[in-house]
Amino acid sequence: MNSEEIAKLAGVSRSTVSRVVNGYTNVPPETKERVEQIIREYGYIPNTSARNLAGKPSNVIGLFFVEYGVLEENIIHSSPFYSEFLANAIDRLKKQGSQLVVSIINRIEDFDMVETAFINKTMAGCILMGDIVPNSVLERLGKSACPTVLVNQRSSIDYPYIFLMNTENYKGAYQAVQLLVNHGHKRIAHITGSVEKTSIKERFEGYRDCLLHNQIPVNESYIYYSHIHRAESGYQAVLKMMADNKGNEPTAIFAANDLLAFGAMRGLKELGLKIPQDISIIGYDNAELSQYMSPPLTTVQVSVEKIARMTVDSLLLVIRKKEAIPVYSQLKEFTLMERGSVATVKTSG
Repeated sequence: MNSEEIAKLAGVSRSTVSRVVNGYTNVPPETKERVEQIIREYGYIPNTSARNLAGKPSNVIGLFFVEYGVLEENIIHSSPFYSEFLANAIDRLKKQGSQLVVSIINRIEDFDMVETAFINKTMAGCILMGDIVPNSVLERLGKSACPTVLVNQRSSIDYPYIFLMNTENYKGAYQAVQLLVNHGHKRIAHITGSVEKTSIKERFEGYRDCLLHNQIPVNESYIYYSHIHRAESGYQAVLKMMADNKGNEPTAIFAANDLLAFGAMRGLKELGLKIPQDISIIGYDNAELSQYMSPPLTTVQVSVEKIARMTVDSLLLVIRKKEAIPVYSQLKEFTLMERGSVATVKTSG
């Protein structure tokens, strides 16, 4: 008999069982009695080493990458942004005398381990990034007083102990699209992800507003959405985009990240289009591979090292109670890296 089985019998989460076992008071009396009754009935004995750890302060930070429903591929390996963030977070925490544990969350139920690790004091706080973390999860973490930083997830938050760390997305996207406009492009497509996520929403808004401010209509047939931010998604989007707009094809593409741009570049080449002679393209994030593409990809650079450092330092300040941090923090610096994937649009005549 283990805590997961006890939780199923009691009809509660595993973290609730952990709170009862460790004597926490934030459990309804009737729930506590039900769990304790099952524990007595089945003779459940908590793991001794875990109970010992529960009484000690932890210097461990959890980093959880959230990507629902994608079980066959490791998000850390496939995303240059996430892998670079991970490397910098490990280095920063090591310098601060802390450690990092990393996990991938593919299901809502997986969030139970985040709360349980904090309640058991095997984790002092956590960083969440990737797909949108539900309000129900944030409410639970807030009630557990688990210091949590959400990276590029939301523009506002109203839960205790939950903080936001974002990068500049709107202005970076705006400048990227403005560069295309300056090169004479008016038929500008956008390959994007779920606009529920703040970073993607702001990049879309930067794209849209730049077009409108330049008196260029927003053509919905040029906008392609994808839940999975992978090169394959960019590839498929380009094939569909060109088929859907036969005779009125876009002359330029702004991709919400470099992975989507990489896939789009492959699709364009398979269609026999030359970059940038026939079509220009810009990405976002300045993944290391972007400078080695053919041609080198124009993209928006945001310092992953700085966002990782700001995230780690802010979280440790809260954990150590040395000072409070704002609910919302943002790295505003970015650089538009102009390379060989953008050219002046061809004009007829």
